Amino acid sequence: MQLIQHSFKIILVISILLISVLSIQDISVESSANLSDKLLHFFCFLYLTIVTWLSRIFSKEFLLYVIVLAYGILIEIVQIYIPYRSFEFLDIFADLLGVLAGSFFIKFFKDLYPKY
Repeated sequence: MQLIQHSFKIILVISILLISVLSIQDISVESSANLSDKLLHFFCFLYLTIVTWLSRIFSKEFLLYVIVLAYGILIEIVQIYIPYRSFEFLDIFADLLGVLAGSFFIKFFKDLYPKY
């Protein structure tokens, strides 16, 4: 079990680094409210929520959800200061939906595998 948790911790660190780098890259999008952009936010934060939970860094799930969402908000705040990026509340909303979907997945997983 320890090996699995350590593996997920490594995956989590790599994922956070990759998402952080990609969030400050110059992108060419015709519309800032592009549906695929919001889906990308949703799936990234669904993924981050699940990987963070699997890594067992936080003992309380609510704290996990708050920190993952705070990371999304921090990314948006940083984007205010990047000339070719912008702060969008819809991105934060898509992040929140991803975290909520992740919490439902975690509940489902815990019902299937209560010993994890």
